[in-house]
Amino acid sequence: MAQPNKKKSVEKAEAPESNLSNEDSLGAAGIEEQLAQLRSTTPIAYAAEESKSPLASPIGYKRKHGGLPATKKSLGQNWLEDPEATQAIVEALGCGKGDLVFEVGPGGGALTEPLIKSGADIVAFELDQRMINVLEHRFAGVENFKVLHQDALQVDLAEVAGERSFFLAGNLPYHITSSLLFGMFEFALANPGKIRKLVILVQYEVAVRIAAEPGSSSFSILSIFTRLWGTPHFIRKVPRTSFKPSPKVDAGIIELEFSENPLYPLPSWVTFRRLVKGTFKMRRKMLRNSMKSIAHIGDWEKLDFDWTRRPQTVSTEEYAWLASKLIPKNMQEEDS
Repeated sequence: MAQPNKKKSVEKAEAPESNLSNEDSLGAAGIEEQLAQLRSTTPIAYAAEESKSPLASPIGYKRKHGGLPATKKSLGQNWLEDPEATQAIVEALGCGKGDLVFEVGPGGGALTEPLIKSGADIVAFELDQRMINVLEHRFAGVENFKVLHQDALQVDLAEVAGERSFFLAGNLPYHITSSLLFGMFEFALANPGKIRKLVILVQYEVAVRIAAEPGSSSFSILSIFTRLWGTPHFIRKVPRTSFKPSPKVDAGIIELEFSENPLYPLPSWVTFRRLVKGTFKMRRKMLRNSMKSIAHIGDWEKLDFDWTRRPQTVSTEEYAWLASKLIPKNMQEEDS
């Protein structure tokens, strides 16, 4: 019984097309009547096209993208639709009235709204002009919110912040996570005490690596650099179904409260960076093998250290100590 009914419904759906194609048998009034019938069956498409509102959504947006413009893969966009996740970020951030918060990738404002409600001054960095239109419309007249058409990887944060220190939050496009974090670490080095805390939503596997401890299989370059500034905390996992459209992987919330200066003496940032990245290029090898491939570094073989260890077993404190002992002589002369 099910198959005949399905066939009939298909035949009914095709009927208008066959009538329209036979223009010779219809007058102008008849054709217009058929077109009017078709318009009445798809009102969303026509209404969206005719609307002049910046929030108007073409057919399919409400179903697929939460009523927002279609996401752009080139920008790594996935609209967050999880009030519990956004509230967890705001609570971990701990910001309030008088604080300055930089938000990266605000999208449609899912995280922006609870940030605004915290009373803090929110400055959002957004690359997509469509989303700037959405945000300006949604938060029109909100005094503690401003959106800048800026790339968070390129903007001069010190200039935007002025004399104030700031918090940083965001649902980060996955492909910029590492670049943004390393940029924050270098910014913190050049601007002591400027960054107070960072709470970000990133790809789950990356969140695990950031929060990993020495000796674990997930301990990575990001783990080491992060622990130079504080102890990262994994807040919670956010399922992929919390986004529209849903990405292929889950996400995780990471919190890092920045110390004013690196937790360990670091006379040469260049040597530290060179040492960590150089050894992790061969993470499965013993240090005595990977050290041979690192250029512009001091005589490591004369240093009393267990070079049979592998990179993921060496803590941030140990890497900082090694870097302080392995500054090349020419760099020491330049520093003096």
